[in-house]
Amino acid sequence: MGFTSVDILVGQHGDQIEQFVAKGSYPNISIRCFRDGPTLLGTAGAIASILDKLPNTFWVSYADSYVLADIGQANKEFGNEEDSIMVVLHNQDQVETSNVTIDKISNHVTQYVKNPPRGTHEWIDYGILRLTKASFSSIAKDKPVDLREVVLNQITATRMRAFQTNELFWDVGTPDRLQATTQEFQRRGWV
Repeated sequence: MGFTSVDILVGQHGDQIEQFVAKGSYPNISIRCFRDGPTLLGTAGAIASILDKLPNTFWVSYADSYVLADIGQANKEFGNEEDSIMVVLHNQDQVETSNVTIDKISNHVTQYVKNPPRGTHEWIDYGILRLTKASFSSIAKDKPVDLREVVLNQITATRMRAFQTNELFWDVGTPDRLQATTQEFQRRGWV
């Protein structure tokens, strides 16, 4: 069974996303949009602001990425719902600079670094995470907070597990990645 609900956190130009969602038909899935308001809260701040509307355990994906990962297998492999999960790709600086180190025995993420030097990590954050309400306990609900803060807190608490995927992720974060993603989507006949 797949996801039955999706919550979209929107900021600037969020009205366009809300209009697009409202025009569609999505059988067997509930889609809700939530706005930050006049002050953009960052990913963690935006999640914290709607925490009371979320289940105890939920998945987060970045809006500029298309990812393929066996979420059912990840949930099965790491059944303890108190643990967070980071889906990772054994990248070795190929697609982008790798930014994650994992303990290969315990499958815990031990380091997550933003913009590290090349050659310091083997894995890359794939852009999809399982988190818990409890992992947001120290996050302000009305102030901008980057999701990195939640991730680092979970790593420090030895609560961030690594789930490996072998599928390449697709994103639009840079002009080069936008071009590669567009080409992949054209290859699949999606655009």
